[in-house]
Amino acid sequence: MDISKEHLIKLLNTGTNQYIVPFFQRPYVWKIEDCENLFEDIMETYKENKTNPHKEHFIGTIITKNNPSSTQMTAKFNLVDGQQRMTTFCVILKALASSVDITAEGANFLIDNINSSLFYRDAYGKIHYRIRHNRLDSEWFDFVMGSDSESVIIPNGNKIVEAYLFFRNKFSRFSNEEILHINSTILHRFPAINMVLDHYDDEQEIFDTINSLGVKLTTSELLKNHIFSDKETQNHYKEFWEDIFEADEETVKFWNTKKTAGRVYRENIDVLLYCYLLIEKEKDVSLEHLFKNYKEWLKDKSFDEKKEFLQTLKTYAEVYFALPSGMQLNNLRFSESEKRFFHIIEQLNITTIYPLILFIYKNLTDVTEREKCLILLESYLVRRSICRLTTKNYNNLFISLIKQLKENTTVSLKDKLTELLLSYTDDTSRFPADDEIKTGFANSVLTNQYAKEILFIITLYDINTVLNDITALSSQAFSVEHMMPKKWQANWPAALTPEEINNRNYKLLTLGNLTIITINLNSKLRNSAWLVKKDILSQYSSLPLTTKYTSKPDWNEDTINARANDLYDKALIIWKK
Repeated sequence: MDISKEHLIKLLNTGTNQYIVPFFQRPYVWKIEDCENLFEDIMETYKENKTNPHKEHFIGTIITKNNPSSTQMTAKFNLVDGQQRMTTFCVILKALASSVDITAEGANFLIDNINSSLFYRDAYGKIHYRIRHNRLDSEWFDFVMGSDSESVIIPNGNKIVEAYLFFRNKFSRFSNEEILHINSTILHRFPAINMVLDHYDDEQEIFDTINSLGVKLTTSELLKNHIFSDKETQNHYKEFWEDIFEADEETVKFWNTKKTAGRVYRENIDVLLYCYLLIEKEKDVSLEHLFKNYKEWLKDKSFDEKKEFLQTLKTYAEVYFALPSGMQLNNLRFSESEKRFFHIIEQLNITTIYPLILFIYKNLTDVTEREKCLILLESYLVRRSICRLTTKNYNNLFISLIKQLKENTTVSLKDKLTELLLSYTDDTSRFPADDEIKTGFANSVLTNQYAKEILFIITLYDINTVLNDITALSSQAFSVEHMMPKKWQANWPAALTPEEINNRNYKLLTLGNLTIITINLNSKLRNSAWLVKKDILSQYSSLPLTTKYTSKPDWNEDTINARANDLYDKALIIWKK
């Protein structure tokens, strides 16, 4: 391979070079958020070049291969990898040219200068665009390349058109002089590694390998490379990074283990980095662009400030590493309040609380007081779950709590947390009252996962006595069972009105009719008449949650309501307000 570092000026302005997008390439896929990130990189490089003329922004690798259809008039290259970036830079340059104030002196020369990167003329004067797209994008790419400042372009859903309109809007506020320098910055300060394949190399195979086997660097890897590129910080690498994140195989495995972070899975180390930056900035940060957020945050920090960051990150990492997780949560006793809390937030998928938890652990070393905070938060979250109150505001809520707890200097952290949680009145954040919990047990229809977790914790409370040989259970061993089956009509005859049938069909979905057992009953047993099913439930369960009720001669709406009240009474003891 012929490999060299090239700037865009050489890639786009050399003779009659033309890059052809092969048919196997995917169409242009950049979203507006991708364009926003690149625009920010361009502006950052443009501004820094005023004081540091050697500042560059590396754009990755461009892989090409000589196309056999090259002629003396056109040097054609198949664009094996890099078509998305090359297309975007062409769109950016066109947007720059279209943003020139045509009423200003010399405007036409500036426009021609910018456009000269986007096409060349052959010996007959015919225009050829530097990139020739495949059939999926050729129409709209050529349309954009042929436009100018007077062209009226209406958004049509095509991503090339959307990108062009985005950049044209961004550059419209700049003067011609600024546009000239931005164009120069793009062409001269955005280098790539240019790899030209030999004629016998199989570009399809290389393309497949790049896109199927390549592994992107994680946020932590990018951040490590960034922060320890400074010779001063390199002296602290072992203390603040290697000993924390890379001490041995087990440590590396832990930090690389994925867990849910919102709606996606992220490595533990990226979750930690997300939590840390959120705590510091007191506002949400993007997991997708976490490294970029860190880079911006660290940009103007001194060596001492970077060292302080590493010291604090180490403290948070030690806290995070020690939190109960994974296999530690498999067997659980009611008395293990810390493990119980983490079991609940994982089963209820409330992982957005982790920044708040890390903040509490770091700032509250008294184990008893910390435990009280966890019990309070558990009650708050479970009560809201029973009442089916929204979780959509949790991210902002927990950020607000962190901010207000930071400001607290007069009362204990636990007391301040209690005061804040009890002060909320909106449905998005309030602490449900006892009567709402009673209504929740009577009427709420929860997902199986939520119902199972609530019943599981009540079960742990039930067996937490000296009379029980076994006081630790695994929730994985249980599944949710309807005591009155959903298909009750086959074996539960009753003279009910249509309204009563609808009520029964609703009532059997509520917590008063749900239990947990260690075996999935087959459909025949599940839908059996009560006289048969209560014996089956007794056989497959020794839990008071179930066995206390299998002596009932009948199972109907009244007994469901009575059991809901029993569950409510226990819930008030477990999840106090």
